[in-house]
Amino acid sequence: MSRARMGLTLSEHREVGAMLKRARQLLLDAAHIVGCYERQSRQLRDAANALRAQRDWLEQRLIEAAGENGSVDGVHVRDVYFGTMENVDA
Repeated sequence: MSRARMGLTLSEHREVGAMLKRARQLLLDAAHIVGCYERQSRQLRDAANALRAQRDWLEQRLIEAAGENGSVDGVHVRDVYFGTMENVDA
């Protein structure tokens, strides 16, 4: 079976979730720093928020794999892509 057909492992979901959380947070931090440039700040916030569709889709694949009440490395499936940054290894 091809890798694309199998999808991500639960650990890979956790890794990608952490990456997307960090990417979103970095974009929001940059938007805050360049706040004096309204247009650029807004575009950075928009870019951060644009990651939502990908996170929604990936979260659904994770729930299909682990179950609605499942967890990955001790993190509830609903927190892998949308939980707090506490669940992200630095």
